[in-house]
Amino acid sequence: MNMAESNSEPDTRADSKSTVSAPVLQPGISEYADLRRDGYAYVDKTRELGHLLDTGKFLFLARPRRFGKTLMLSTIECMYQGHLPMVRGPDGQPVRPMPKVPDEQLFAGQAWEVEFANAPRRPVIRLDMSNVTGRNVTQLEQSLKLHIARHALRWYGRGYDPGVEMRYLRDSTRYPHTPQDMLETLIESLQLELGDPLVLVDEYDTPLLSLARLNPAEIEPYLNLFRDFYRVFKQSEGLLHKVLVTGITRRAYGDQFSALNNLVDCTWRPDLGSVCGFTEEDLDRPPLSTFIETAAEGLAQSTDALRMALREHYNGYRFDRRGLSTAVYNPWSLCRTLSDLRVPELRDEIRELGLPAHWSESGVAKVLVDRLRLHASRVDSSLLRGQAELDVDLFSNKSSSLKSLMLQSGYLTYLPAEDTRPARLGWPNREVASAMLANLAQAHVEESLPGIERIRACLKTGNYDNLPTALLDCLYAFPYNIMEDEDSYHAALHGLFFGMNILPFSERQELAGRFDLATFCGGRVCIIELKYNRSLHEAQEQADRKQYGRSLLAELANTEDATCIALHVSKSQDGEMRIEGAQRPVQDAQAQWAPLYSGPP
Repeated sequence: MNMAESNSEPDTRADSKSTVSAPVLQPGISEYADLRRDGYAYVDKTRELGHLLDTGKFLFLARPRRFGKTLMLSTIECMYQGHLPMVRGPDGQPVRPMPKVPDEQLFAGQAWEVEFANAPRRPVIRLDMSNVTGRNVTQLEQSLKLHIARHALRWYGRGYDPGVEMRYLRDSTRYPHTPQDMLETLIESLQLELGDPLVLVDEYDTPLLSLARLNPAEIEPYLNLFRDFYRVFKQSEGLLHKVLVTGITRRAYGDQFSALNNLVDCTWRPDLGSVCGFTEEDLDRPPLSTFIETAAEGLAQSTDALRMALREHYNGYRFDRRGLSTAVYNPWSLCRTLSDLRVPELRDEIRELGLPAHWSESGVAKVLVDRLRLHASRVDSSLLRGQAELDVDLFSNKSSSLKSLMLQSGYLTYLPAEDTRPARLGWPNREVASAMLANLAQAHVEESLPGIERIRACLKTGNYDNLPTALLDCLYAFPYNIMEDEDSYHAALHGLFFGMNILPFSERQELAGRFDLATFCGGRVCIIELKYNRSLHEAQEQADRKQYGRSLLAELANTEDATCIALHVSKSQDGEMRIEGAQRPVQDAQAQWAPLYSGPP
């Protein structure tokens, strides 16, 4: 939900090699006050945040990683207490503070401007549980104390009394009581000085992520620690204004918050679907519209064409069970890509290789890939009915739902009903599908899928007659219920070739368009044009019309041959797949297509 734009003089931090006149983007800034103080643009989400906060007193919201949750909490912090810079150090001596953002500028031009001017200020206790680490319960408890002590010191630095003796804040290991006792003392002190506090908890599930390897009995002491810690919110209910807990998934949600039984889960509420992430309307307005226009100019293409590509790659997340809420973009991928498009070298790379997968590359999906490889049949495209699967707790005695885990962590989303097809699960966008299926394909290759060696033989010898049946044998290992578009099969083939150590070129830009895939193997090149549930003739006609592969001929002077292959994958409603194919020389676009064998191996 963030990016930067200079409001006055050119920003000297911009890449000096960039020749495109465009605003400076700085994805990754997650402090709202920093954005406002430094004059950067902010995509206004304060209206949606106000609506979220009106939903109840104790709230929970899960969103995938890098979806702007930290900036969301930082914004809420400023919405309630304004900007409070440090005025003194731990020794009580004055410090040189960062410039304070005046109240009249903090939300100027934002939906919260009038509300902020008229509402009373409230203190905010903002906890980041990703800072709480430990290899055992004792270490985790000490880490919790340290985290609360640091937050209490921050309030002392702002000029207020946190209620805990300074000697314990400087050395939290000496504190004789529990972390929740320290937190309760801080709540009581701030409530007396400034009014009922708002508590914000970021990344609540992070401390337990490393415990997935343990059995339920070993995990229970850790859960008890956090149950006791979060119980303070219930015990201090009369002193608190609101509590908002956020995380990546609902992992351990029920076990950790059993004592906080009035927590309202807002994760799948349709009216809150756009509280994180960007909507199409956000892209229609400045600052995003300005960034996109500048990027399109640098690519020498229309704004509409770039918008379509961005939508295909990064949009599509829906946070309601019927798939009817507003679809949103992954903010991290969108902002990083628009930033890349300002740099000539990166822009040229994107023009040739396609839009990058910043979200997928920013985190490892190995656990999901491994489980998907072993239990692909558990992932279907039916609507999750009721709460049963969503309530499955990864850290309890209940068996974990792979489908639910993929849904909550952003690798699947709800797709709306269309024609006679009901709402279902599917990939949110091309970035996610390509990354997951490519990783899954590479993992499958290590297990020697039945068709792998036959594929390798086809590509090495140039005898492609059995390529369709060999590919079919491999693709049947994939979760067929979410292999429902051309992008999915493209990503799977790319991953298969890459896993076989056969260099694939994906979507290379040529004069007339992009071919889907090219492989180099044994001195031969194979250009592949793929269609799904359409027709083989359409794949052949497109390859002929755009003369795919001709740009490679100069590079392939030392190859024995270059072959253009048209493939058509079809799948019936009951999941039965079929692949038909045809080939012709790349050098002769007028040559007749020779059919490839598509019967049983």
